[in-house]
Amino acid sequence: MSTPSESISGIQEKGDVRIIPMTRRPDGSFRKERKVRPGYTPPEDVAKYTNRVLDAIRPTSSISSLTTPPANNDNNNNTLKTKSQIKNEKRKAKRKEDGPAESSESTTPKSTDQKKLDDTTEATPTAAAATDSAPVDPEKKLRALNKKLRQAEQLKERQDKGEELLPEQLEKVSKMDELQAQIADLSL
Repeated sequence: MSTPSESISGIQEKGDVRIIPMTRRPDGSFRKERKVRPGYTPPEDVAKYTNRVLDAIRPTSSISSLTTPPANNDNNNNTLKTKSQIKNEKRKAKRKEDGPAESSESTTPKSTDQKKLDDTTEATPTAAAATDSAPVDPEKKLRALNKKLRQAEQLKERQDKGEELLPEQLEKVSKMDELQAQIADLSL
């Protein structure tokens, strides 16, 4: 009889028959020897796909990557960094040079300056919006006032029926006279 050859998965070939040999379980009992169907290859024995072109480019052993000095690895890491990562590193280095006490004092005035700048930038658009709103179409304004008046009248009807209104709704009802006066001014 020929000597059994064993695969990675442990399947042995005895002549024409392939079998999984008898093994011992952790509790001490034995698993039976089992036959493997012809043509079956377990996942462990399936050859991993390799690309010939990539294999030619890749180094043949991992030892070559280990022999490179650590200084060269650092240089490679710097070239792989993005612009933003490099800028962040420079900022961190500056902060370390300045010291923690000076950096905390310098950030406070900057933040108040930023607030002042933000306030001025916010004020200018609102001023521009105010000039834009002045020449509003009188017909448009009249339609808006009529709509507000209708809503106020509906709220007043609900109040007359005995329904309780919210404070905002009561305020709208109380402004009905003002709305009617504005409508009269615009319609002239």
